[in-house]
Amino acid sequence: MTDTALASSLGGMTNLVHGFIYFAPEATAEYTAVGLPAEYHYFASRAAPMGPVPAEVVIATFFNFNPEMVRAAIPATWQSATPAAIQGARMRAAGAVLARCCPEVDDADLREATELAGAMLDPLGYEGKPLAGANRAVDEPEEPWARFWQRITILREWRGDVHVAALTSAPVDAIEALILHAATDQVPRAALVTTRQWPDDEWAAGVERLRRRGLVDADERFTDEGRAFREAIEHRTDVACAPMVDALGERDTRRFLELMKPIRRGLLDGGAFAMMGR
Repeated sequence: MTDTALASSLGGMTNLVHGFIYFAPEATAEYTAVGLPAEYHYFASRAAPMGPVPAEVVIATFFNFNPEMVRAAIPATWQSATPAAIQGARMRAAGAVLARCCPEVDDADLREATELAGAMLDPLGYEGKPLAGANRAVDEPEEPWARFWQRITILREWRGDVHVAALTSAPVDAIEALILHAATDQVPRAALVTTRQWPDDEWAAGVERLRRRGLVDADERFTDEGRAFREAIEHRTDVACAPMVDALGERDTRRFLELMKPIRRGLLDGGAFAMMGR
């Protein structure tokens, strides 16, 4: 397996081991406890490491959400709870979920995985990577599972920042990126439309732009050119994420992925994605 293939595997693993935080019941309970209204949970919790930023910063960094959806939550959310309180709630929830779902993971393996994550992070640069940089600046929690999760979060957001750069340089805009994502069949179109809240007419206009470029057909399916175009974006993302693999080397990167497998399985089997029905 090449470094880019390992980088791709690492991206998939860290995305899941980070991403349960948006669906776990513990997170909902923690945010509610600090006074955060339910409609603000996602934007507030993910943006909290950046501080009380305006909507425009969240629109820029999150990339593919309808700006009006963001503006409905930001900056009003900072009047309900401070970024520091939200960040604390998020890390407490992450630690609690992992402890509940992964009781079979022993302390030695958790320590090793956390140390490898730290060794991967140490040599990385954060220029052009605002969400990763913001999470890197957050004080690490003492609780072992929460500390592990925060390091995984930095790795996930590092790749996410790289992916946004690949999308914008392709170039595709926010709606076009979602349409191309839906065409892969990895995520149902309905889920992307519902969670990003783009109006039907704007979505249709995005389809028409991509159709004129020869990337999708009228049914929003890939053309051969469109499939190659999307795959090239993913490849550029993997290439740009190769420094993660370089930081540890192939052997230790593979070891890190092995240590993550029972954690991934525990999260999937333990109800960490309850709000997704998984």
